[in-house]
Amino acid sequence: MTIINYASDGLYPELIALFRSIAHLGTVDAKSVIDACSPWPVQDAGNAARLKGALGRWTELGLFVSDGGNLKIHERFNKRKRGESVNDLSARLPDACRTLMLEAHNCLPLWGDSPGTTADFVRGAAWVLAQDIYTLPTSWTAVEQQQNEQTTAGKISENDVRWNGLRFWMRYLGFATGDGSNFQADPTAAVKAELPELFGSRTELPAHDFVSGLAARLPVLDFGEYRRMVEDTLKPAKWRRPQSGHLSMSLSLALRRLALDNIIRLEGKADAGASYRLTGRDYRTWHGFESVLWTGRSA
Repeated sequence: MTIINYASDGLYPELIALFRSIAHLGTVDAKSVIDACSPWPVQDAGNAARLKGALGRWTELGLFVSDGGNLKIHERFNKRKRGESVNDLSARLPDACRTLMLEAHNCLPLWGDSPGTTADFVRGAAWVLAQDIYTLPTSWTAVEQQQNEQTTAGKISENDVRWNGLRFWMRYLGFATGDGSNFQADPTAAVKAELPELFGSRTELPAHDFVSGLAARLPVLDFGEYRRMVEDTLKPAKWRRPQSGHLSMSLSLALRRLALDNIIRLEGKADAGASYRLTGRDYRTWHGFESVLWTGRSA
């Protein structure tokens, strides 16, 4: 099963159209919502198939639920404050998708004869985020070679279609930026979105609590459960693990960007007393920190 085979399951443009339609109508039968989202007056069979696939897949994952033969948005993701519009609700759709794709019952097991529905995305995202993001190839041929050289388990990505789908979804879910040759692993947006829940009523967290909290909420990041599963399959001779006490290049980039934007402050120095150190290009140490301060700016 898969979530990133866009020929059968669509991609986020189809999902956004379905989500907005159902949010506007409240409850609606599947045929009506697919018809409403299809181009008019020309009915494109391929477009309808992708819409139907996306609707079925995201109902299976728990974004939509059946209510007496009609569909509606699950109450977990349909909470609006007074005065909020469909646009406001739709702006939180990436957060809902990210939550569902990372939930254990949707993605585990990551390998085997019957992998989880989102296992291919989780495997791929965890692998990409564990790489040297500044030298990671973007063409499928080179990526496939690097994956095959590194892993001792089954395939990380099955083929070029799923590699392209993985990159598409990583961008939408806040784990990457760019397209084509400009694609780069960069979880800044995903990390930023988790800050309100991570900090709660607090404004400062010890570095260890901050990083472990992120790992629990986004387990494809450093020290996360799924990240460890993927890293455990990688050959030390072919994959360079961050130095002791250092974060991966991808998470380091995200924290660096958030600090430069004054959304967080990394308190501490790059010395023996720092809890973690950021890793930059060519594995150089950027900065060490012992605690993280959150400015409270909206994520």
